[in-house]
Amino acid sequence: MATAEQLYHKFGPQLIDAVARVTMDEINIVRAQVGLPPRTLQQVVNAISAKLDSIPPYPWQDDG
Repeated sequence: MATAEQLYHKFGPQLIDAVARVTMDEINIVRAQVGLPPRTLQQVVNAISAKLDSIPPYPWQDDG
């Protein structure tokens, strides 16, 4: 079993992917309990992409 400190040494895309997949797994547990079909990884990717498109860049992301 990993410790929190070991997890915090991970970063970037790998950490984001892991968090998204764990979140999807947990959501699918709840969906199964209420009789709904599971969300697919592609549905989660599409939802994250749509949400990212709706968030403007932060000021520190400006090139100027």
